[in-house]
Amino acid sequence: MSFFYLFAVLAVLLVAPFIYFRISVKGPFKKKTPIIYGVVAYLLTTLSKMILMATFLPDSDQEEADFQAQFEPVSALITIVVSSLDILGCFLALRACSGHTEIRIFGVSFAWSSAESLLSFFLVSWIGCLKPEFNWVYMQNALGSNINFLRQIAFTHIIWVLWKGKFQNPDKGNIFVWLSAFFITPELFNLFQVFLNQYSFFGWVLLLLKFAVAYGLFKTSKKFYQSFEKLNNNKKKN
Repeated sequence: MSFFYLFAVLAVLLVAPFIYFRISVKGPFKKKTPIIYGVVAYLLTTLSKMILMATFLPDSDQEEADFQAQFEPVSALITIVVSSLDILGCFLALRACSGHTEIRIFGVSFAWSSAESLLSFFLVSWIGCLKPEFNWVYMQNALGSNINFLRQIAFTHIIWVLWKGKFQNPDKGNIFVWLSAFFITPELFNLFQVFLNQYSFFGWVLLLLKFAVAYGLFKTSKKFYQSFEKLNNNKKKN
């Protein structure tokens, strides 16, 4: 049964990238695959963020699990600022790779989210699923990985529009507002966790909230991307 649990978690982990790839991506990957650049960009970006967080994030001497120890506004603000390095990392990955637009966006997004999942919880899930008693938290982690992939797809679309539009897009004001949501919402989820973590159903509620936010970001970013592509095609025809 342990291997069945592990197989189920892995199946859920890969279902969203596979479906998106079959629906949205047309054409083969090139030799300079975006996946390689996505993984390298994620690792370098994460290393840089860890160094900055260790340098600027204040240490907390409180060991009790009270509100102030779990959520500190100053730490949250520093985390939001440092997390903005993802913009640079994603941009460099997109710029380095070649191929069709959707292939580049999918490759970088899949590599980024997969590397994040591998480093965050995959090894823990691997060990946990091999135990006789299955814990639903591992399935929640797998579903959360799919949500992160959807969110990363949205994030990469926005970075692509800002890059190719050279910040001259008519909707750039709205784009920057939505871009900031990618860095603010994780800290809001941490705040919800402080209040709701005591309830057994909290994991599923938080998962639904993350999916709703990620789906909203995805639909909005696709709208920006499609508007940009339409505008770009009209310029080429003229």
